[in-house]
Order: sequence, then structure tokens, then C-alpha cells
Amino acid sequence: MRVPSMPLGVAYLASAVRDISDVTIMDAVAESDHEEPMDGDFTWYGSALSEIRSRIEDFKPDLVGIGCIFSSIFPVIRKVCREIKAIDPDIITITGGSYPTFMAEHCMKEPALDMIVLGEGEMTFREIIRRLSSGASLAEIDGLAFRDGDRTVVNPRTTWIEDLDTIRFPARDLLPMDAYKKIGIPHSLSFSGKNFAPMITSRGCPARCIYCSSTRFWGNRYRFRSPENVLDEIGGLISRWDIGEIQFEDDNTTANPKRAMSIFRGIIDRGYKIRFNFPNGLALWTLDERLVDLMVEAGCYEMILAFESGCQEVLRDIVKKPTNLEKAIKITRYIQHKGIRTDAFYIIGFPGETREQIRRTFRFANKVKTDLAYFFVANPLPGSELHRIAESRGMLPQGFNFENLTYSRSAYRDDVFPNGELERMAGRGFVKYAFRSFLRRPHVFLKRFLFDLFLKRPRYTVQILVRIWRRVSGAGKP
Repeated sequence: MRVPSMPLGVAYLASAVRDISDVTIMDAVAESDHEEPMDGDFTWYGSALSEIRSRIEDFKPDLVGIGCIFSSIFPVIRKVCREIKAIDPDIITITGGSYPTFMAEHCMKEPALDMIVLGEGEMTFREIIRRLSSGASLAEIDGLAFRDGDRTVVNPRTTWIEDLDTIRFPARDLLPMDAYKKIGIPHSLSFSGKNFAPMITSRGCPARCIYCSSTRFWGNRYRFRSPENVLDEIGGLISRWDIGEIQFEDDNTTANPKRAMSIFRGIIDRGYKIRFNFPNGLALWTLDERLVDLMVEAGCYEMILAFESGCQEVLRDIVKKPTNLEKAIKITRYIQHKGIRTDAFYIIGFPGETREQIRRTFRFANKVKTDLAYFFVANPLPGSELHRIAESRGMLPQGFNFENLTYSRSAYRDDVFPNGELERMAGRGFVKYAFRSFLRRPHVFLKRFLFDLFLKRPRYTVQILVRIWRRVSGAGKP
């Protein structure tokens, strides 16, 4: 689905080098509603190759960087890199993100791709620009994969930005801000209807959940910006861009509850009239009533709660997530009592998880009664502990292509669950839960999905329904 969201990673990199280089950003997804089918039942959304080619020919860059958030995007990057080399083989092509970081040697097999920034990018990208400008060697740059003749050289990242307050705010002035406002589709299904912007206030997470690659991507450590720095960025978004909603895109916004409380108290004290939510979910083990009260007072209108499983044994013994389900239910009830919209994330199909444990997760979700519950299939994202487990146990099909990986389709070769069963279980679980949610609170359900979603964004809503139908029926690939 075409869901343009400000590419903050690219905007951070642009901000890091704009004082030493001419730089522009093309958000191909936001700037065009073009779409065309691709291999593997994927769809290319955004500017066509001809439009991208035209922009490159006009700007005449020495280097083009392309963000890669998910593995399924890499086929697009491959095509764009080849198009760039067809324009001018001397243009340097570079990418970064989780998938190319953890699969660098595989990605560098693409001849049209010259370099990969590994992990945190600001320092490395700036050093690349500086050395290219002076003609110096790139060989010793920290956190860089590049080609030396026929050989791929991978310099692992060893240094990290200690003080995130030293990082410049994303170069949003180089982004098509009016396009995001016009399209009006944020990262999550939920939005307040106001002009919105995503923000990232921290990097990494102190937890070590086996399904997540983010912790390793950010150096196996949790770092965060000061409340004052975060509040200054929010103030700029309000004054310059008329932003009325913030979507906090951190992996774990409330991992440091004391800092989180300072941010939300600051929103109140500075008089910022905004609403906000957390599309990537909140860690239930970080929440208490005092924090929830402050979040609500500051403008929080929705909390997506990352339960992941409704089985304590799965959380403790398999997922390694420090969530106590009894305490999680209590804080969820308190959040609901405060009148806040609640959704929940669940993951099924972990290695070693039984059918009965999955059924317990569905029963648990029905007991908690959040407004919606999303059920995903556990998958071995490159860089995650789950990936290491899957490889060591021979659970991945021979020649498995991670570029076909999605959150709704299982990548495992599993004798317990026949091909497609987990996908159907997750899809049917969502539909059944949504139906029960409608019966419980039909007025809330209709407002959210009929008035707030379908009537305002009918095409987007239809795309969602088609994807759900495919998951439930097994008709085609999700």
C-alpha cells in the first residue's frame, strides 16, 4: 500500500552533510501516485523510474543515497541503482538501513550498488562526503561496506554518537511537506485528522526480544535525546509546519519513564496544543498510572500496546520480553478507564510455540478487549536473534530470499504448521477480533473505520481490506 511517511533517516543524513555539500531529497512515494506490479506479488508505489531518472539528470549528483527500511524494498533499490548507472556510471550509489546492514555481502553482489552505510549513518555519511570531496581513501571509514575490485570490504561499526542532542534535526525543509498533508495517511491506521509528523526521540531499546533487529542495529544499547531537545523540535514543527499531531516512532518511547515524563510534562508546560500516539507500540512494562495520567493530559489519544503474546511462558522462555501479563492487564484497564483508544500487537508462530499457546494468545486478546488487535507472524528478520535461531536449526528453506519477507507470511519451514496455516490463523484472528470489537462498541468502530478512514481515504481502505482477505482465505500472497 502507498503509505508515505517522512523518511526521517534520509532527512537526518541530509541535515548532517548540508553544510559541506549541496543536497536534495526526493521522496518518491510521496511525490507520485504511480504504481506498477513487481515480482513476488509486490507493488511499486511512487515515482516511476522515468521520473527518478529525470530528477537525477536535472540535479546532476556525484552521489545518490537510497534508504532501505525493509528487505522487500531492496528490489526497488536494485532497479534504481541500475538506472543511475545508466545515466552516468561515475555517480556513486549508496544505501543503508537494517536489511543492507545485516546482509551487506549479499546486497553488495549487485554491481550497480557501490556502498552500504552500516547502522547509524550520520558520522559515516559525513565522512564519505568529506573524503570524496578531498580525494582521500574511503578504506578506513568506520561502518562502511564497499567494493575493492572484485572483493567486498565490510568495516564493522565500532563508534556511535554518544550525545544524540548533537545531531541536527531532520532536514524537513527538503521534504515535500505539503504532499504528506494532502495525502493524510500516517504510519498507523490511527490518526486524529490533524496535520501530522513523525519524530524519533531515542535509538535502540534496553530489551532483548528475539524477533527484533533494532537493538543490534543501534549498537546493543539504548540512547536517548534530552527532553529539552525533543521539546524544541516539537516547537519547531508546530511553528513552522503547523503540525497538530506527533507520531512518536521510537522503538520504545517510554523505556526511560523518568525522561518520558519530562517530555510529556514539558508539552504541557510549554503550552503545545498537540495530539500524539505511538505507531510502533508501547512497552507495557514501562507504564504506570502516573505516566499514563501525564500522557493523557499532554495529548495522547491512542496507545498501541505491545503484548506480543498472551502466554507468559512464551514471553519468558521464547520471546525474552520482560512483560508481566497480570500487571499488563491492570495498566491496560486503567488506560481504557481514562478513555484512551487502545490497540494491541501480538505475534504468533515463534519456534517452539505450540498450537495451544497460540490459542491462549487469542483467548487473552479477547479477555483484554482492546479496540483492535493485530496478529502478526513471527519472522526471522536479518540481525535478530530469531534469524540466528532459524539458521542454526535449519528452519529456512534452501535459497530463501529475504526480499520476499513480510510480516504476514511465515518464512519458516515448520512441520508443526503446514504451509499457510499461520498466515490464515493471524488473518482470521484479526477479522474475528474486529467483528467482536464492532459488537462491543459499534459507534466507536464505525466512527474509526467508516468516517475516519473509509470516507476520507476510500482507496487506502479498500487496499487494507484486500490484504486482510488474502490473509484470511489464503488466496494469493499477502
